[in-house]
Amino acid sequence: MCLRWGICGAGKISHDFLVGLKTRPETEHRVVAVAARSLESAEKFATTHSIPKSYGSYEEVADDPEVDIVYVGTIHVTHLSIVLRMLEMKKPVLCEKPLTMNAQDTATLIEAAKKNNVFLMEAVWMRFFPAIAELRKQICEGVIGDVMYVSANIGTRRLNVARLYDPKMGGGSVLDMGIYPLNFATMIFGGEKPESIHASGWLASTGACVARC
Repeated sequence: MCLRWGICGAGKISHDFLVGLKTRPETEHRVVAVAARSLESAEKFATTHSIPKSYGSYEEVADDPEVDIVYVGTIHVTHLSIVLRMLEMKKPVLCEKPLTMNAQDTATLIEAAKKNNVFLMEAVWMRFFPAIAELRKQICEGVIGDVMYVSANIGTRRLNVARLYDPKMGGGSVLDMGIYPLNFATMIFGGEKPESIHASGWLASTGACVARC
């Protein structure tokens, strides 16, 4: 069976996803539609990636009967509304990280996925790296013993990306890059909930967090 994909978002992340997807046989995966905030952007993306249909709204992907599954690669402030609509139309969704802006919105999407009996997944590609897969295997097999402490760090200098410093656009270190060390730690501890959480950090003049400890 060939899964027919619809893509929401015509930016770099969606481009990178398409590059990866094209390593799989077309008998397994095929992109049939792309949607963006503007039809012009969708059409340009469709031309670049030889996608037959382009839409100027995400609703059209949800309503397209030829779309079996949807990848959402838009900025995360839009994830809740887009993903919720796809789930209501009973379309499985692979959504870029972070899934939503907060725990309440995430709970809403999980409930919608359960209600409509459809697949929902946050696209944290780190979990599928060969090195990470091997690490998880060794932990499960007890090769390195019980894990008592995890130290995870990530940093980048991205002063030229204005969105990252705008809280209203989901900017800040926690929602952008911070999800990687947080996800790594919860993965290593098998999803076990922490007894307590302590955090400190710095804020930019815009109010967005630029560092967290």
